[in-house]
Amino acid sequence: MALYTNESKDRVRDAVDFLELVSARTELRRAGPARYEGLCPFHDERTPSFGIDPAQKVYYCFGCQASGDVFTFVQETEGVDFKGALELLAERYGVELQREEEDPKEAERRRRRERLLELLSRTAAYYERYLWESEEAARAREYLLGRGLEEAILREFRVGYAPSAWDRVLLASRRGGFSEQELYATGLAQRSKENPPSGRTLPAGGQAGGRLYDRFRSRIMFPLADVRGRVLGFGARAMREQQRPKYLNTSDNDIYHKGSHLYGADLARAHATKAGEVIVCEATRT
Repeated sequence: MALYTNESKDRVRDAVDFLELVSARTELRRAGPARYEGLCPFHDERTPSFGIDPAQKVYYCFGCQASGDVFTFVQETEGVDFKGALELLAERYGVELQREEEDPKEAERRRRRERLLELLSRTAAYYERYLWESEEAARAREYLLGRGLEEAILREFRVGYAPSAWDRVLLASRRGGFSEQELYATGLAQRSKENPPSGRTLPAGGQAGGRLYDRFRSRIMFPLADVRGRVLGFGARAMREQQRPKYLNTSDNDIYHKGSHLYGADLARAHATKAGEVIVCEATRT
């Protein structure tokens, strides 16, 4: 796999507002011309022993001896390796990363994966907006709130709703420049059989003969993400009476592999890294 250039790493480091970055983890106050201090984000303490130099973009804790720069700070707080920290910071601060020369086939695979991830991210955002803004999703909102899931939690987990129409995602994705092959590859669409499902007529462009239509319809959508929060697929709960199956998940494909991902790991990652342990449980679905 090709590495990022040293120039890219330098541009990311220069772009980082280190005071802003660290302040998201612990409250800091000025303690000198080139120092801010606060409670250490890496261990529990009552008296501040953690400090940063925002100009040099380094940190040190006199209590636990944690130290490093912008990259090690993200590695330790987010539970990622150096590459992951570099990519997270580049995305946050709008820096385009450049790679060293890479094999053409590897470059093509990477570009294809990036396209599919972009499509999944756009679709997750669409489902989320539809949940909160559409009249059709009112029943789904009532159901979720009735289960004790407040709006803040639902938004944190990016829960959404797939409309009942056969081609909303299909048409929106086409307008965004994505191909039918990409929709099929991500599991967002599926091909029709000889007759449309449930005896219904498909819209123009989606008639029988192997054409695509939206796989998820009239369902509450739960994005399935990797530890960096990138959407890889969806878990979906039916909302119509007699709708089968009750639960429908993205099938394994080039992007999503069910056995390799844990729901909510992206949100739990930083807390688990700090705690040094993870408690995993399986909830009963209803």
